[in-house]
Amino acid sequence: MRVINHLADFSSLGGVQSYIYGLCNKFPENYCIYNSGSEVLDIYRNKSIEYKKLFSFKFFFNRTREIFIVHNLILSKKWILIYFLLRIKGCEVIYHEHGSAWSNPQKNKDRYNKRIIKYKKIIVNSDATKYLLNNFYKVDTNLKVLRSPIFIYEEILNNKKISVDRKVDKTKKDKLIIGYIGRLAFHKNPSFLIALALQLKEKYEEKVELHFVGSGPERNNLQNLCKEKNIDSIFWGRVKDRREGLSKWKYCIVPSIREPLGLIPGEMAIQNILTFSSKVDGLRELYPIDCNYLLIDMKKNKKSDNSNIQFLPKYNDFGYNYYPNVSQCVEKIINLNKNHDKYIELLIKHRNFIKKNFDISKHSEELREFVFKS
Repeated sequence: MRVINHLADFSSLGGVQSYIYGLCNKFPENYCIYNSGSEVLDIYRNKSIEYKKLFSFKFFFNRTREIFIVHNLILSKKWILIYFLLRIKGCEVIYHEHGSAWSNPQKNKDRYNKRIIKYKKIIVNSDATKYLLNNFYKVDTNLKVLRSPIFIYEEILNNKKISVDRKVDKTKKDKLIIGYIGRLAFHKNPSFLIALALQLKEKYEEKVELHFVGSGPERNNLQNLCKEKNIDSIFWGRVKDRREGLSKWKYCIVPSIREPLGLIPGEMAIQNILTFSSKVDGLRELYPIDCNYLLIDMKKNKKSDNSNIQFLPKYNDFGYNYYPNVSQCVEKIINLNKNHDKYIELLIKHRNFIKKNFDISKHSEELREFVFKS
């Protein structure tokens, strides 16, 4: 069976890295990992996963013409070197766009266009990203939408399935625990949870505790704001196993103002945590139509000056300076707190949708069919 090589930067953990790790762990005979960086995270030192260095004498003198899928490196400083090295080696190269195209498109448009036209086959992670490449970058080459599979990477790392059964009958208790998981960065909009907690506290006298799992440049600001507003909070930082941190959550919130696809809503659904997400970019694609209640409408903020482009599914068009509506999310949470049956119904529908449509085996089959048959 022909091997497909995945090339990415494995010096930091993210959706791209966990996706490729899961794929290679599940099907080690079908895929191989190449690291473009000089460092690699400890999880990739697992003996069951062999990773290789692209910039090595061994690769340069290997005469085999191979297939490479390059992930999210098109705007990196190493791109020119990577492109010419693979070209000199006579490799077939496919580009997989996860999120680079969304990073300041106005500034990077010309450079991105000059580089992307060199690829005959391109994989995109969502319909929203395809729309961006077609309508903003004017890319008209062979584009294939392949949404990343959803799985619990802790189970893959431990090489065994750990039960995530949890009682979802979270009726009125001392505190309403709401969680956030991901990078603590501006475009992920974690401060949304603080505004949410304030409204729940002031308008409905709810006792709210916020849990933040992840690290990033906004951590200190968030901690200070929670202290200033007298909001109970726990900052877990980066953890090896996220399940302990989220075991008591009633809701998870994904309040991004920019998210090409976003895997957290799917990961949370599999672990029986009801998750609200911004109705922006590719996040809409993580939910079935009958779970539209879990999507937070985007509202224009006239005071904002964020030039980054957004895709608004409601209008099927691009926009700027839209943020998820805090008040709407508050009302939805209050309604669900009073209607446990609806809570369970939405959770089951979302979980079943994710398991059916984001299966890693199905993804692998579609990936290989696109690479070898299209």
